[in-house]
Amino acid sequence: MRWRKWLHALHRDFGFFAIGLTLVYAISGIAVNHREDWNYNLSTTHEARALGVPSALLEAAPGGDEGQLARDREDELVSRITATLGRPAPRKAFWRGPDRLSLFFGPGESDVVDYQPSDGSAQLVTKTERPLVREMNYLHLNEGRGAWTWIADAFAVILIFLAISGALIVRGKRGLRGRGGVLTALGVLLPVIAVLMMR
Repeated sequence: MRWRKWLHALHRDFGFFAIGLTLVYAISGIAVNHREDWNYNLSTTHEARALGVPSALLEAAPGGDEGQLARDREDELVSRITATLGRPAPRKAFWRGPDRLSLFFGPGESDVVDYQPSDGSAQLVTKTERPLVREMNYLHLNEGRGAWTWIADAFAVILIFLAISGALIVRGKRGLRGRGGVLTALGVLLPVIAVLMMR
């Protein structure tokens, strides 16, 4: 049939056209599905450093309450911590607990130093965007809105076309009347069963 020939040609061309977007949505989908196990946008590194207790950094008499000394001379302590680390002045610094002074160097929490006066230790926490994966997630989750919404909708329509045309192209025992029909039924039942089991 002539219509089948045209359908085959369109299925082939749209299939090639959809490869890039399919990879973006598939890779991002895997990343986002496991958001409870990792930050799918940011990679986090931790580095432990021994900076010394406040009395040592401030060259004060040891033996007192290190936490109180840190709070009494907070500005000076922050300067000494940044000098010891060889860093510029932090964007801001504040206490996030009785024994946790946090220094913020980058935007948000992308570059943070958590200092503990009780033992003089520090945790350097750096968050960087995951290359390519972050951009894929941006597109997949439609964070930009605007024109991309229409592109994403068009891609969804193309996927619907590919699914239907692919089923109609194949004839005989491998088509809908044979193995193809069984596989189609299984594919339709899978999300139905999943919804019933999860509710």
